[in-house]
Amino acid sequence: MSMTEFAVLHPYLRLQLQAGQLFHAYIFSGKKAEEQAMALAAALECLQPLDDASACAACHACRNNFLGIHPDVRWLEPQGAQHKVEAMRDLISGAGLSRLAGFYKIYILKQAENISMEAANTLLKLLEEPVENTLLILLTEQPDQLLPTIISRCQHFSFGEKEQQRESRPELLEAAEAFLAALPEMPVYQVLLKARDFEKDRSAQSDFLFAMLECLHKAACFGSGLKWSPASALEAADLLEQSIGQLERGINQKLLVEVSYLRLRQICAR
Repeated sequence: MSMTEFAVLHPYLRLQLQAGQLFHAYIFSGKKAEEQAMALAAALECLQPLDDASACAACHACRNNFLGIHPDVRWLEPQGAQHKVEAMRDLISGAGLSRLAGFYKIYILKQAENISMEAANTLLKLLEEPVENTLLILLTEQPDQLLPTIISRCQHFSFGEKEQQRESRPELLEAAEAFLAALPEMPVYQVLLKARDFEKDRSAQSDFLFAMLECLHKAACFGSGLKWSPASALEAADLLEQSIGQLERGINQKLLVEVSYLRLRQICAR
């Protein structure tokens, strides 16, 4: 990354920024996780954000983010082998203090899987009782090593090499939105039948999951024909993010897709 630009922010993070629908906590995994964390922090603190809500990369706040010296953006490394409880207590105490220069207080934990049990349980306090205008980003190559109670309170983005450019065809988006709209009233046997549409085509199944993900992010941030609450839409989007990643890692497709579709139905039926 040069001193004149940040990474292009993930399109769904841009949607959330534009709509003012950010989560209070994220898990970022994959090869581009760290640069996406920097791009998001810069966008939130930028003094002259662009029309698409991304950082200008020219103002004083952006320059400080480049250099890692913005006073309201803290990058936390493990202390030795682990993130320790003392550091998490300091984080929580700092989150309750006034911001020094920016619009948000942002904490970015590198190697978040290397967090002691005591530290993880301490961090839960901030996840369970979010502080206004405070954002937590957990960077990890092993999200499944985090406590389930932490995972359930964060939105997960997995950043691969190509996903930034991924965009669904209009007809696939239409089919995905129609399925999601019908899902709350759809009998279980029909959901399972739908899960078999791409049973022999892993790539096509991944494309359909991604199209549903696009529909849900747009519904959560801007509203749409879907009768889903923003919270349910984002919870379902988080599920699909994880399902796409698992599918691309070679997990048994039939079982994964059936479980994912049934969990989607449970979320939207609440």
